[in-house]
Formats: sequence, C-alpha cells, structure tokens
Amino acid sequence: MNKSEKKLTLKYVSTILTIVFLFVVVFLFVSYQIRGAEIIAFDKNIIEFVQSYQTDATTRWTSILTDFGSIKFIAIAIAVGAVLLCLYKKYSLAIFLICVPGVGGLLNKFLKWIFKRERPDILPLITEHGYSFPSGHSMGSLIFYGSAAYVLLHIWKTNGKKVATVLIACFFILMIGTSRIYLGVHYPTDIVGGYAVGSAFLLVCILVFRYYEERKNK
Repeated sequence: MNKSEKKLTLKYVSTILTIVFLFVVVFLFVSYQIRGAEIIAFDKNIIEFVQSYQTDATTRWTSILTDFGSIKFIAIAIAVGAVLLCLYKKYSLAIFLICVPGVGGLLNKFLKWIFKRERPDILPLITEHGYSFPSGHSMGSLIFYGSAAYVLLHIWKTNGKKVATVLIACFFILMIGTSRIYLGVHYPTDIVGGYAVGSAFLLVCILVFRYYEERKNK
C-alpha cells in the first residue's frame, strides 16, 4: 500500500467513524427524551396523523409489509442467503450476513431491557409484546437489508444493479418503519432510535469487515 492509499484509507475510516458518532448522538438524544411529556405528545400526534389514512386495504398490505421485518422472515432470508453464498464459495460474505443481523438482534434486546419503554396504546391494529424502544423491526430491518445490500454490492458488476439494490433496501427499511407507526405498535421515536443505533452498528461492522478483507488480501 503506497502513501496515497494510506491517506485514502485513513480518510475513509475517519469519515465512517464520524458518521457513526453522529448516529450515536442522535440515538442518545432520542433516548434521553423518550419519557418527556413533549416527546410523548409529539409521538402521539404523528401516530394519529399516520393512522388517519387507515383503510381496510391499506391495513392488509401494511400487515403483510411489516412481516418483512419480522425475526422469522429475516432468519429464513439469512439462512437462504448464507447457503447460496456458500454454494458460490463466498464464505466471508456468508459469515457477515449471518453474524451482523444476529448480533444486532441481541443488541436490540439488550437496549430494550435497558430502556423498558412501554408500547403506545393508541388504537393498535395488531398485538405485540415486549418493550418498545428501540424498535426491533426498524433496527432489525435496517441491519438485515443493509447487510444484504452490502453483500450484493460485492457481487454485482454493473452500476445499475448496485443502484437498484440500494433503492430496494431503502424502500423496505423505510416502509417497515412506517408500518410500525401505522399499526400503532411503536412510537415514531422508537423508529428513529432503531434506525440510528442500527446504522451506527452496521457501519462499524462494515468497517471491521473491510479491515478483515484488506488483511486477508495482503
């Protein structure tokens, strides 16, 4: 690695760590505010606004969409993806796809246990159990679809496929988060908290994986 490449790597790492820091700051700010009366009122106003668009058809589609962020669906998708990657001898990517969402799920359980925020009670359309902050569906979908997109970006050769992959991943992440508000099982700040800590965690994992790849290819 020449001098210019070292500078580029240092710039890349510092940029990623700066973004991680900003996401952590957002998460800490939101977590500090979640029990405040103003934030609770703000959350309830957004829930009521989103739920004002309820129709039977929208509720059916939203109930289906939210399942794409469930533990069951993500676990099956990871298993299928890991098997396919192993068949093509992409073992490192398979391990990445398994470990990142898996550890991210444990982190979410740990954070829920710390904050112990109760779920909203504003016309919930489905029944959910457990604590609310940060949203497991939002955090899990961001980490899983983000990880899957990162894996596919390693595989795809054309820019068109890469752009489509990123857009599809972003669509599912955003729609799953919105579905949790629509269904009345999460506060909007649960979603923001899940996205913030999920993004920070995913970026750190990508940074570690990049470091591993560079060491392996030396």
